Amino acid sequence: MDESKVLSNLKQRNNAAYDLLYTFYYPAIERFIKRNSGTTADAEDIFQETIIVLLDKVPKKDFVLTSSIKTYIIAVASNLWLKRLRAAKRVTSLEPDYELEDLTLAEWEQKEENRVKHNVIKRVFSRISRHCVIFLTKTFLRGATREKLMEEMGYSNTHTFDNQKYKCLEQARKIFIDHG
Repeated sequence: MDESKVLSNLKQRNNAAYDLLYTFYYPAIERFIKRNSGTTADAEDIFQETIIVLLDKVPKKDFVLTSSIKTYIIAVASNLWLKRLRAAKRVTSLEPDYELEDLTLAEWEQKEENRVKHNVIKRVFSRISRHCVIFLTKTFLRGATREKLMEEMGYSNTHTFDNQKYKCLEQARKIFIDHG
């Protein structure tokens, strides 16, 4: 999707551009709202409110998009939903990554990217052996040296270490590929 073309069409209030946004971005907004005490009807309302914000902001001459369209739409929708929950006093256990009021879009985009990466790692780690979780965590997330890991995990030589590393990475790759 060519974002500059979509943005140009949004500025001209081209309905096809708004249909495209619905097709590509509504599902993510619906998932977020359902995960945070909402329904499909709530998601539809919030998406419509998001489109109204776009209709208001995008055509203005001083509007500058500092992130992707997706990030902007999700940030607006998330903020609208959080405000609605606060107003209804239904805020109970929201994901903290969506507290956006004090974040720029670039900061939010980085935080969202980190959250997605963390969820992928968590999903993979929940399906591999405990030994591999420990091995991969120490190797890649904590940056332990090969020598230190060999000593800590009781490997007698580098061949054993490399073999274990390969087996654990293969477990993780298989799960990642099979389950995304």
